[in-house]
Amino acid sequence: GMTCFEKNENWASCAASCEEGDWSCKTLGNRTPYAAGCGWAGKSCADTRLCCNVGFSCVVKDATWTACTQTKKKSTWITQNVPIPAGWDGTIVGGGRDEYKIGPAAAGAKVMGTSLYCFMAFLPDSYEVGLHDVAKENKASIFACDEYDVFHSWKSAKAGWDTGEATLSNTDVFINVWDNMLNTGKFMKADWTVKVDADAVLIPDRLKAHIAGLRPPMGMPIYLKNNDMDPGMGNNGFLGAIEVFSKQAVQIYRDNKEGCHQSLGINAGEDGYFKG
Repeated sequence: GMTCFEKNENWASCAASCEEGDWSCKTLGNRTPYAAGCGWAGKSCADTRLCCNVGFSCVVKDATWTACTQTKKKSTWITQNVPIPAGWDGTIVGGGRDEYKIGPAAAGAKVMGTSLYCFMAFLPDSYEVGLHDVAKENKASIFACDEYDVFHSWKSAKAGWDTGEATLSNTDVFINVWDNMLNTGKFMKADWTVKVDADAVLIPDRLKAHIAGLRPPMGMPIYLKNNDMDPGMGNNGFLGAIEVFSKQAVQIYRDNKEGCHQSLGINAGEDGYFKG
């Protein structure tokens, strides 16, 4: 995640970002991307012995190939075992990534800040335009964050539903919106990135107080759970109306999003996509 920035002709140093002033901020070389540290679906996991996708295991096929193959298929209500492909050795040498709880920073340890970069995508010629306008006029929702952006969305080409479970497949739309957001680079100026639907209520000061109370450790990739519904209906605490990610989480997504696109596709819905 670091880039080598020049201060002057005699000094340069590695940092995540650079603010001009005493520094020229000329980049010397390319930024080092965050590695996924795991293998994607169908790809080799011989080195990491860990799969990026939930429900996948790192399995030996033969002496020359060890790869991530699906061993569990999950939907909202059902988890099914998936057999290892016929003809494989079948030895499981590692599992798949999953979410886990991160506790508060230890006493004396650095704590993440609470600055917010918020963005909204709304559909032109829809009721969302009026909601956006009211929020902007009142300096509410994203317009009360430290940094913000607004993007246009469109009706998804995918209108399918996850086996009747009311999860609209809008992934193709939100991937494009996130790409546009990442291209601005403004998320690097804040501790947290917050994606907000036009018809969701965000009170930035209240979110900041909540984050401060959690005392998240500095430098950790974190997402905040946003509901306490039944785990199936609430996607285990993560629905798409308001999504909150630490800067490090967004950086990791930025550097590995092609793997997400290729292995997950666009059928999971926005919130399911980010949960892997």
